[in-house]
Amino acid sequence: MLTSIAFIPDGNRRYAKLNGLSLYQAYRLGVKKAWLTMRWLEEYPSIKTGTFYALSLKNLQRHKNELKLLFRIFEKEFERIKKNRYFKDHEIRIKFIGRIDLLGRRIQEKIKAIESYTEQFGKKLINIALGYDGQREIVDAAIKIAQDYKEGKLRLSELDENSFKSYLYNNFPEPDLIIRTSGEQRLSGFLTYMSAYSELYFCRKFWPEFGKEDLKQAIEEFGRRKRRFGR
Repeated sequence: MLTSIAFIPDGNRRYAKLNGLSLYQAYRLGVKKAWLTMRWLEEYPSIKTGTFYALSLKNLQRHKNELKLLFRIFEKEFERIKKNRYFKDHEIRIKFIGRIDLLGRRIQEKIKAIESYTEQFGKKLINIALGYDGQREIVDAAIKIAQDYKEGKLRLSELDENSFKSYLYNNFPEPDLIIRTSGEQRLSGFLTYMSAYSELYFCRKFWPEFGKEDLKQAIEEFGRRKRRFGR
């Protein structure tokens, strides 16, 4: 059963170039599509967890003007969350995963406010990967483990694949299905530890073009696959 789904919403910049749009317009469309996708997921009651790759750690190396555009959009969207009753009415908790400490002070404050506001909601979970890199997440987890071991809080005999997950940015159900748009067929450092047995689906459309029918096709394709988990 599909309970956890993740998205790599790729292709915003290429969509802008092909359609004569500014980066700001394309990114706005991309964010709007993410909110729409959350609503489309309501038609699949078994899906309780959704994870979106909003910005990678390496993306933070992009030109400062592009990053300013992105963070301006993020700030506006984050402000809307508390004003919009959607998350409260549907009891959706929002958690940010990644190197949040590397982001600007204002956006860090908004992230903390959103997490605090939605912490009480428990029916569904939306993870937003921001300043995220899967290898860095594993390194950060290893550092935490070393600190706990040094302080006598952890015995190495207690450490296994499941307990290791508690040291990641957020311990949530591993994604059953990961969907990437734009036709690129790679994970780009997304959920490196959590994606070991995830099914992958690659859609040729750019993220702003991704539609409800595309989501349906991906989920139906997942339903036809046989997952053996190495057995």
